[in-house]
Amino acid sequence: MNTAEDFRLKMAELAVEVLSRRVRQWGMPWPLNKSKALETLEALRREVKRLRYSFLPPEMLIESESMNNIVSLAGGLRRLLIPQVVPKLDVKRQFALAEIRWALSILLGLPLRLRLGSRNYPEFAVDVVGVEVTRIEPLKGTERLKVTRASMGRAAFTVVTNLEDISKGQVRAIAILPPALFGDVISEAMYASDPLPREYLGKRVPRKFLHGEVGGLVVKLLESIK
Repeated sequence: MNTAEDFRLKMAELAVEVLSRRVRQWGMPWPLNKSKALETLEALRREVKRLRYSFLPPEMLIESESMNNIVSLAGGLRRLLIPQVVPKLDVKRQFALAEIRWALSILLGLPLRLRLGSRNYPEFAVDVVGVEVTRIEPLKGTERLKVTRASMGRAAFTVVTNLEDISKGQVRAIAILPPALFGDVISEAMYASDPLPREYLGKRVPRKFLHGEVGGLVVKLLESIK
C-alpha cells in the first residue's frame, strides 16, 4: 500500500495542522495549557508521518503502535481543548470550536476509515454517513440557500445546501468536511448523494452512491499536503 499518497493519512496530517493553528491562535473563553497542547500536537505530527511513510497494509496500520498512539494522543488533546461544559459562544468562537471538533474526529476515526481497505479513493478520507433530513429553513439574506438539520440518531448536523429537491424525511449521505460559515450559520457537512433507502441511516454510505464533487473537494483540501 502506497501510504505516502493515501488520502486518509494526508487528511490526518491536515487535521493536525488545523489543530496547531487553532491552539496557537486560541482566544477561547476557557484556560488552555498551551505548551502541553503543542507538545501533544508535535507528538501527533510525528506519529502520523511515521504511518504515512510506513508503506504497510491497512490491517497492519490499524494494529500498529503509532495508530494506538494517535488515538490516545487525540483523546488527550480533546480533553485539553474542549471543556465538559461549553459556555455560550459568539459565532467566531463557535466556528473555531467546530474546526477543532472536526479535526479531532478525523484523527480519532482514522482506524475505521483505514478498515475500508487499501484502495486510495479521496472519499475514504472523510466520514460519509446516512442521515435523515429533519428540518429545512431558508437561509436569511439568500435566495437559494437552505439551512437544514440532518440526524443519524446519536448525532445531528447543520447543513447549508442549495439543493432544490431536498425535503424532510429523506435519507441522504452527508460528507463531514471542515465547517464552513454562511453569515452567522455554521455548516458542518455537505449532502453527498441523492435520496437513499432508510437502511443506510446511521451507516457509512458506499462510494457508488456519492456525488462526484465529494472526491474533488477532498483533493482540493489536501493540495497543501506534500
